[in-house]
Amino acid sequence: MPSINGVLSPGGPVLTMLVGISIPRAAAMNAVGVTVPQFVTGSFLVDTGASCTCVDPTFVASLGLIATGNVPMQTPSTAGVPIHCNQFDVAVYLPDSGTGGGGFYIGALPVIETSFASQGIEGLIGRDIIDRCTMVYNGSAGMFTLAY
Repeated sequence: MPSINGVLSPGGPVLTMLVGISIPRAAAMNAVGVTVPQFVTGSFLVDTGASCTCVDPTFVASLGLIATGNVPMQTPSTAGVPIHCNQFDVAVYLPDSGTGGGGFYIGALPVIETSFASQGIEGLIGRDIIDRCTMVYNGSAGMFTLAY
């Protein structure tokens, strides 16, 4: 089983992830002759407490995403009161870490827009991605693995 291996940072399990236009949107853009923006690369915290993947709005601004909806979201900082956040469909790619698997790609994934600028990351990898993998968190060795 191919895998992505990482060293635990002080902030936890952080991976490089590329985010781009979803396959259906890219096909629609190509059909009308519009250039599809390149993927953007950022640092994402693997967060088993996040039900879905989240991205910082400034990180994905260059993609020119169009919101597909607005969804309620609760976090510890919202004190039980949901806030409404834009939702976007994107494609994501987690590069291989040398295991020969070619990396992990999802062509269409709904993500939530919320700010992470003050945390030094571009977003969270939530259970919508983690559920498609086997995750090993080896705190004593300072390492983690996502096998796909």
